[in-house]
Amino acid sequence: LDEESKKEYADIQAEQATLQTKFMQNVLKDEEVWEMVITSEDMEGCPPDLVSSARQAAIDRNHDGPADHVITLGRSLVEPFLTYSSRRDLRKKAFEAWTSRGELSEERDNLSIATKVLRLRKRQAQLMGKSTFAEFQTEDTMAQTPENVLKLLNDVWVRAKEAANREREMMETFLTEKGEALEGGIQPWDWRYYAEQVRQANFNFDESELKPYLSLNAVTNAVFDVSNKLYGLKYVKRD
Repeated sequence: LDEESKKEYADIQAEQATLQTKFMQNVLKDEEVWEMVITSEDMEGCPPDLVSSARQAAIDRNHDGPADHVITLGRSLVEPFLTYSSRRDLRKKAFEAWTSRGELSEERDNLSIATKVLRLRKRQAQLMGKSTFAEFQTEDTMAQTPENVLKLLNDVWVRAKEAANREREMMETFLTEKGEALEGGIQPWDWRYYAEQVRQANFNFDESELKPYLSLNAVTNAVFDVSNKLYGLKYVKRD
């Protein structure tokens, strides 16, 4: 690249970094701001630790009602809520907000940011003599070409779809055996919930019962123990 092109390339990289940071900040802001205020009765089906966390979230956000609970878009709240809540209407509301992060407010318009990033990437590729950013990005990778990436993704997609269809069939069988019928069939906001129901019914596995064994302290101690047995490493707490 000549000096002028090098400067343009550097400017593009700087602008992309700024835009990508803003994009993620918008997503995080939506996770922070959005909330669904519900009552203790609305937490039906949820394990005690999730109920406690939702209650604490309500207190932290100054919701003073004695039965107030809050579900936010933080993963520690929204994902277990989608997994355990028996309230389909509330699961739908939470799921639609969760999948709309970055576009919940006109002040945080990630669509326009994404459009700018794509244009910058196109120009970046052109400066490097490539017709597309995908061609530029894959040149020095194992895939080498966008076509190879697509081939791999399509191969994975076929197998993933087969596995998802098998899981859907298991959920549909479960609903039939229980005599339940869902309006519109199994929807995205139903998937985690009924997948968990099937696991509990068919495999006697309740993820919420496993969670206490995977606390930060328990996992940290397990890592220390395994690394000591395998490699003889010892850890001393620093004051």
